[in-house]
Formats: sequence, C-alpha cells, structure tokens
Amino acid sequence: MSLNIGESESNESPTTAPEDLLTHAECERILVKACGMECKLQLIDYLLTPAENANGYLGEYYHLLARYNVAESDENKNLTDGREMHELRAFVKRVPQASAEAEKEAIFRKEATLYETLLERLRRYSTVAWSPRCYYTRDDFIVLEDLEEIGYALYPKVDTCIPDNYLHQVLRALAALHAASFALEHKEGVCIGNIYKQLGEEITVSERVPWYTTGLRAIRALVKSQLETQPISARESIEARFAVAVEGVYSMTNVSSHYRNVLCHRDIWRGNIFFSDSPSTTPNSVLFVDYQTARYCPPAIDLIYVLFMNLDKATRKAKETQYLRFYYDYLQRDFVANGFTQTDVPLSYSDLLASYREFQPFGLLYRAIANTILNVPREIVTNYYVQVERTDMVLKLMDELPEFRKCLEEQICEILQFLSEESC
Repeated sequence: MSLNIGESESNESPTTAPEDLLTHAECERILVKACGMECKLQLIDYLLTPAENANGYLGEYYHLLARYNVAESDENKNLTDGREMHELRAFVKRVPQASAEAEKEAIFRKEATLYETLLERLRRYSTVAWSPRCYYTRDDFIVLEDLEEIGYALYPKVDTCIPDNYLHQVLRALAALHAASFALEHKEGVCIGNIYKQLGEEITVSERVPWYTTGLRAIRALVKSQLETQPISARESIEARFAVAVEGVYSMTNVSSHYRNVLCHRDIWRGNIFFSDSPSTTPNSVLFVDYQTARYCPPAIDLIYVLFMNLDKATRKAKETQYLRFYYDYLQRDFVANGFTQTDVPLSYSDLLASYREFQPFGLLYRAIANTILNVPREIVTNYYVQVERTDMVLKLMDELPEFRKCLEEQICEILQFLSEESC
C-alpha cells in the first residue's frame, strides 16, 4: 500500500461485477504468461473475488482463481476427459472506481506500464528477485502472482524497527534492483529516465500534493514550537535554514546531474515489503510491491527511505554505516555479475556516502510527515485531516497519546539537530 494516502474511508463496492472485469481471452493470456508456452493450456473457468484484507488509496484488489487442463503435445486440445485439473491463483489490482479521478488513473497507468515493461527488462539483469511476476496489465488492471500463495507475507509484528536479519534481506534486494538499472543502461546503451518519462512525475513530495503540504504545515508548526525558548536571533536563523531545507527536498527526488541515477522504488516501508522463509522460495527472499511513486533518481533516496521509515533513530544511528556498507558490498557483487570491471564500476562508495548525507532532509521530513498518518488512530485519518488541515489535530493527539508525542518530538529534535549541524 502506498503512503500517498488520500482517503481513509473504505472504497464503495465496484459498479462492475467481478466476473465482468476479465474476459475469457484475457484469462487465457494470463495462463500463458504464468505457465509458459511449453504446453497446451485449456482454460475451464475462472473466478474473481474481492480481497477482503487488502485496501489502498490507488487500487481495488481481487483474487483470481483460474482452473485449467494441460494437454500433452500429442493430445487433441478438446479432449479434456480424464485430465488432471490445475489451478492458478493470482492477485489483481484495479484502478479505484469509487473515487475515479484523472490523476489517480494516470498514476495507475504509470505502475501498469512499469510492471509490463521496465520491471520485466530489469529482471533480466537481476541476480535475485525483488518484485513479483506480472502476468497481465491494462491501463486499469494489473495481474500479479499471488505472493501469499507462494509463501510470502508482510512483516508480522508492529515493531518500531524491522530486525537486522529482515533489513539485510531488504538491502540485498534493493542492491539487486539498483544494479539491474545500471546494467540495463550499460548493456543496452539507454537512459531509463529518457525512455520512461513517467518516472519524472512526482506524486508525493510536491507542493501540488495536499497530503504532503498539509503534513508539512504541521511539522513546521512543531518546529516553531520547539524553538520558542531560543533567543530570537537563533530562532530566526534555524527557521530560515528549515525553509531552505524544505525547498531543497522538492528537488532531491528528481534526476540528479551530479550523482548517477537508477530506478528507485521510493516507497519501501513494511507495508510494501513481502518476506519469505518458505523452503519453496529462494532463502531470505524479499519482494517489493507498489511502484506508483517510483522515480529515476540517485540510489541514496531509496536507502534513506528504507532506513528512516523502518528504523528508529537510535538503531539507525548505531547501524547506519554497517547497513550502507552491506548494501554497497552486494551492489558491487551484482556489478561484477553483470560484467562491470573494477575500473568501470558506475557508483563509488564515496559518492554513495556523499549523496546519502546530502539527501538527509528528505528522510527527516518525510518520516515526520508520514508519522502523522501512520501512527494515529485510523478513524482520525479522514480526507479533511489528510488533505486540508492536520496541525490542530496533531497537537491534540500529542496531548492524548504519549507514544505518538514521544516519537514525533524525537523526529522534530533530529530535524533541528541536523539544521544546527549544517550551520557549523
């Protein structure tokens, strides 16, 4: 599920019956993609049912069950008696119908295009899997392998931090995704950002996005509140640096002219990470879902998102260097696997560290803003709260919820600490 939450109310029932969303011919195409072309497939029937426990801002979700027979090469395709019945289960994401808007439809088309084209191309250069297989897309429809059916699940605990062993899996998969981007450009002589113009569209960190600007106003109010006891000159100086930092963040997720750029997922938090410990899958396998916010930008942006959104401050500060080194070591291995030599490695560790430091304000601000959505009671997260006015309610919740107050105050203090260090 994307963090770009625009409405918390449950979607209304779709006006189109589930069985009418896919044609028989489309379902046959899904079978061919899922099962391969080595055998003859005969689709018997299929059923689409709403996914009860899945919901999100940019999609309606369904489970697909398709039953089919497999014909041997010397069999008549129409002779189905006695053949073993097989089942394919898939996960379906549909453009939201209850609140259809041109902007949401464009975002959905972007994700569908990425699944159908770019992600497929990148998988050819990947040493490990990092996204689910895509069986079929339309502008309003995405059909993916059902991850729960093959042993994947979201991280089950509501902990402040994702544990070390899980986070290492995330960083390993992220290194494979980024290395595949470098390899595709190197071997095919293309620029991903030029081919996929959709990656230039920002849908979260933007002055045009109400959920972000509304949250930013709340964070600005908290920053000013924390500075009330400071001398006027110090307060004005830090507030001015905060304003500069806020403006700077808007460009951090764009294509960089200074650092190398890759496909960045840009939304890797626990709600979009599926882990597997199943013997039937690759050990320690991780898959990322939801690519609506993907951009073509420096890989440090993804690293910042992962570490800031999935760890508390103490853990991140204590293990930050270790995690960055772990990621880069695997990135180098994947470079070698894709034919890069030591002299033509496209990203140095020093550049990675420099960009990670430079883009810190992105992580600091985004985490604090997201906290005002993710760590408050669900009934609070209305359209008005998200898109119109959040500041007064955030202040009220800080008085009522000690843990929320503690977390948000820590994040504001870290923002102020960073601004103070920048002035030195």
